[in-house]
Amino acid sequence: MKHLQGIQLFVEVAKAQSFSRAADVLSVPKSTLSRQVALLEQTLGLQLLTRTTRRVELTDAGKLYLERCERIV
Repeated sequence: MKHLQGIQLFVEVAKAQSFSRAADVLSVPKSTLSRQVALLEQTLGLQLLTRTTRRVELTDAGKLYLERCERIV
């Protein structure tokens, strides 16, 4: 169940291209969202997002994973 929650959070961050905007949409703290997505990446052994101070972008692996996750979610 934890894994599914991480997938849902990842999808929202990817769609919003921002942890802050996704946190607002989901009504969760940005720090919680960031930790959960990082945990998902660690579990998968893949970097799904490239994070900078101004934006969040999907990696190639993240794009493929997002396509599959959107069908699940």
